[in-house]
Amino acid sequence: MHGLGPLLRVRGLRRLMAVRVLTAYGDGAFQGALASLVLFDPSSKSTPGEIAAAFTVLLLPYSIIGPFAGALLDRWSRRQVIFWANLFRVLVICILAALLAIGIPTSVLFGMALLVTGAGRFVGSGLSASLPHVIASDSLVGANSLTTTAGSVAGVVGGGYAIVLKALLGHGNGAAAAVTASVVLFYLGAALVAIRFAREALGPDETDEPPQPLLAVLEGFAAGFRQIIHRPTVGVSIAMVTLVRFCFGIATLVVLLLFRHRFTEHHGLLKAGAAGIGEVLGAAGFGLFLGAMLTAPMVAWLGRTRYVSSLLCFTAVVVVYTGLQFTQLSTLIATLMIAFAYQSSKICADTVVQADVDDAHIGRVFALYDTANNILYVGGFIVGVGLVPFDGMSKVAVILVGIVFVLTALAYGWTMTRYRRRGAGTAVARPDKN
Repeated sequence: MHGLGPLLRVRGLRRLMAVRVLTAYGDGAFQGALASLVLFDPSSKSTPGEIAAAFTVLLLPYSIIGPFAGALLDRWSRRQVIFWANLFRVLVICILAALLAIGIPTSVLFGMALLVTGAGRFVGSGLSASLPHVIASDSLVGANSLTTTAGSVAGVVGGGYAIVLKALLGHGNGAAAAVTASVVLFYLGAALVAIRFAREALGPDETDEPPQPLLAVLEGFAAGFRQIIHRPTVGVSIAMVTLVRFCFGIATLVVLLLFRHRFTEHHGLLKAGAAGIGEVLGAAGFGLFLGAMLTAPMVAWLGRTRYVSSLLCFTAVVVVYTGLQFTQLSTLIATLMIAFAYQSSKICADTVVQADVDDAHIGRVFALYDTANNILYVGGFIVGVGLVPFDGMSKVAVILVGIVFVLTALAYGWTMTRYRRRGAGTAVARPDKN
């Protein structure tokens, strides 16, 4: 199955994509609301350490949930997990909006946010693990491109929506509560679409887990690692994406600080402050869109391994050249390129995981994959604290991102080619897929 038209004719894929889009839009809107409250509040100084701490508090505990989510996704109906996790988030956000209306300390805000993002772990991993149940295996690259891009763009648009809405409503508890409460609509919509699937339509097909939930979680954790170790193509692909994500973390810190402290004046169409972050989100969204549109044809032309390696090297050159200029325009170009590289590399890696991992274990592998992705993202912020000054102008950080991209490209290309020749792993054993 090739092309966008045939994919969109698959009803199950359309429905799953609708769940992803609504969920991602809600995630983006919720994160945008948090950013407006924490990063661009006039009373906030937004130092590198404070920004890194905020992302660490939100993402690291959320990442720890990953292995537990994976084991349960390979044990329980994925449709039920996606449905109830979204309903849980609706409940938490309603409570959070009510608390914001009367005023709450930042610690309570972060605590409630952790509940929302933690439940999101089950939804995200569940959607990824469900995709092979609604589309043929030979169409996974195109389906991944479509669903991943739709979700990523929806997340960016959702973030922009929340930031713009907060700016229009102004400061104050009422504005914060209203923006947060609006997120309920998207999570509720995702839950209602998900429940239209048959209970077992999204898997798992079977389970090899013990009846005791705690033992199932512990064994699921180990089983996920075994799948990654025994299928080297999967491990290499996950490592590649997490290193790109690490660079994304450093770049995010630099961009936030530049628009918070250095880019303080508008220059024509180029905006400063929170409005500038809106333009950054637009550039990132366009990069994600390009990554989705170009990945499948580029993989068909160059092969997966050659395409990813070439793209990461090209990204390194563009990011270093534009990033070192420290202007609003060059920052937008670098943002677009990093988003493009991340989207393309993740689509390729997701396809390898879906093709090479047994369905009975795919939920656990995706949960570990997402966990590593977020830990490395937070790691980028933590490393950035020691490299990036208050105003975001760090040549060392920009050059480090370029070096990591190049080294990742070389290591990925060499190892995947080596495993392909040895026939290790389903995806790399087929030349036309690599």
